[in-house]
Amino acid sequence: MGGGDDDVAQSVAELRRRADELAVLNDLARRLAALHDTREVLDEVARQARRLLGVDVAYIMLLRAQLLRIEVVDGAMGAAMRGIELESGQGLGGQVLATGRPVASERYLEDTRFPHGEGTDAAALSEQLGGILGVPLVVGDDTLGVLLAADRRPRSFGDRDVELLAGLAAHAALALRTADLFDRERAAAAELRSTNETLRAVSESRQRASDLRDVLNDIVIRGEGVAAVVTALERSAGLVVQVRDAEGRALAGATPADGGLVVPVDLPNGHGGDLVAAPTAEDDEEALRLLRIGATTVAVLLASERSVAEAELRTRGEFIHALLSTHADETSLLRRARALGIDLQAVIAVAVVDAEPVGSAAATAFATRLASELGGWSAAHAGQVVVLLPTTVDRARETATRLAGQDAATPTTGLAAGVGGPQGVRSAHEEARQAAALLIALGRAGSCAASDELGLYRSLFSSSGRAGLTTFVQSTVGPLLAYDLEHQRDLALTLETYLEQARHHARTCAALHIHPNTLYQRLERVTEVLGPRWKEPDQALELQVALRLHRLLAGPAG
Repeated sequence: MGGGDDDVAQSVAELRRRADELAVLNDLARRLAALHDTREVLDEVARQARRLLGVDVAYIMLLRAQLLRIEVVDGAMGAAMRGIELESGQGLGGQVLATGRPVASERYLEDTRFPHGEGTDAAALSEQLGGILGVPLVVGDDTLGVLLAADRRPRSFGDRDVELLAGLAAHAALALRTADLFDRERAAAAELRSTNETLRAVSESRQRASDLRDVLNDIVIRGEGVAAVVTALERSAGLVVQVRDAEGRALAGATPADGGLVVPVDLPNGHGGDLVAAPTAEDDEEALRLLRIGATTVAVLLASERSVAEAELRTRGEFIHALLSTHADETSLLRRARALGIDLQAVIAVAVVDAEPVGSAAATAFATRLASELGGWSAAHAGQVVVLLPTTVDRARETATRLAGQDAATPTTGLAAGVGGPQGVRSAHEEARQAAALLIALGRAGSCAASDELGLYRSLFSSSGRAGLTTFVQSTVGPLLAYDLEHQRDLALTLETYLEQARHHARTCAALHIHPNTLYQRLERVTEVLGPRWKEPDQALELQVALRLHRLLAGPAG
C-alpha cells in the first residue's frame, strides 16, 4: 500500500506543477497581450523564460534579413552576447532555425552536432555557458526567431523544460507579431500624421501665396507703387523687405539686416533691381516663394512706370517742340498745357541743361532732379533738356549749384527769367540757351549761370568757340594783360573800371580806392601800352567787351 500511496502523491504533485505552470503561462499570456511595444515584449519574455526554467541566462534571437541576431539578453554578466549574428544552421540557434524544432545541448561548447562560430563560442565562453535549450518563435507559417535558455553549468533539459519553453515561445511569438503590428500601425500613423502635416503646410503655403497674389494684384490694379508691395510683404508674409534698383539704390523699405535673402527683379530688357529680405526664422524656401511673387509684381510696376514715363516723355517732348515753335497757336498751347498739368502763366524761370560734358543720360537725370525739387517740369528738346520752373532764377541757381555739388560731373546749365505765358517761356528759353552756349564757348562746361550774369555777351559770342574768343581778347587788350603780368600792375582792372564808370574820374577813384594822381598815372601808362586810340568811343567799346570776356574766360562770373 505504501508504494501505491507514493505513486499517487507523485502524480498529484506533478499535476499541481503542471497546473501551476499552466497558470503561469496563462498569466504571462495575458500580460504579453497587454504589451504593444516590441521591446517590452522581448524583455518580458526573456525574464519569464529565466523564471520558468530556472536558468541563469535567457536570450532571444530574431530573424533579420536571413540572419539570426541576438536582440535581448536577460541575466548576462556582460555585453559580449548582444548583437551576435548567426546564419541558418550555424550554432545551436541556427540549428533551431534550420530544423524548425527545439534543440538542446548539455555542454554547448563541447557539442559537435552543429558548426560553431568564433564569435558565438567566445561569447558563450565569456558567459561560462554550459547547457542550452532553444525553441523556435513561430506564428503560423512564419518563423520570427529563436528563444533560448542557458545555464552556467552542464544541464540536460527534459521534455517538461522543452514543453515549458515551447509554450512560452508560442505566447511570445504571438505577442511579438501583435506588437510588430502595433509598431507598424504606429509607424503608419506617424507617417500619416507627417504626411498630413506636410499637406497642411503645403496647403497653408499655397493659401498664403494665393492671398499674397490677391493683395498684390489689387496693388497693380489701383496703380500703387513699390512701397505698397513692401507693406504687403510685411503684413501678409511677415517679411521685412527693401526694394532696390539695378544700381543698388533703395526704392522702398528700410535697409534689412545682413545675411538675408535676395531675389532679382527681372524686366524684359534686363535686370531691374532686387528684393532684399531680412533673415527669417521661417522656411527659406517658403520665404523665397513669397519673395518671387513680390518680385514679379515689382517687375510689373517698374515696367509700367517705365512705359508711362516713356510715353509722358514723348508727349512732353512734342509739347515743348510746339511751345518753342514760332508758329504755335497760343490758345492751343494753353489747352495742351492744362491737359499735361502745366500752368504756363506760372513759369517765371527756364533752365536749359546741355549734355556737355557729361552726356545726355546724366543731363536728363540732373534736369529731372532740378524739376522735382522746384516743382517744375522737364522735357528733351533739340539735344538739350528744357526745364520750366515756377520759381525765381535766384532759387533755381541755388538749387542747381547745390545739385551740382552732389555729383562728381554735372551738365552745363543756363538760366533765364521769364514773365509767364507761351511767349514769355520762348523768350526765356532763348536767353537760357544762349547762356548755356556761351558757358561752353568760354570753356566753363559743367557750370551754371543765369543770362543776366552774362549780359550782351551771350548774344554776341554764344556761337563762338573758346579759341575765337581768346583771339579777340588778345588782339584787343593782349599787350595790356602782358604788361600787368610782367610788371605786377593792375592796368587792365583800372581801365575796365574806368570805362564801366563812363570815364568819370571821381567815381573810378572811389571804386578802386586810389588817389586821383594814381589814376592819372595809370591811364597815361595805358596810353603808352595801347596807344592813344583807346580813348575813341568805338575802340573803348571793344576794349570794355574784351576785358569783360577776359574775366569770364578766367573763371566764374562775378
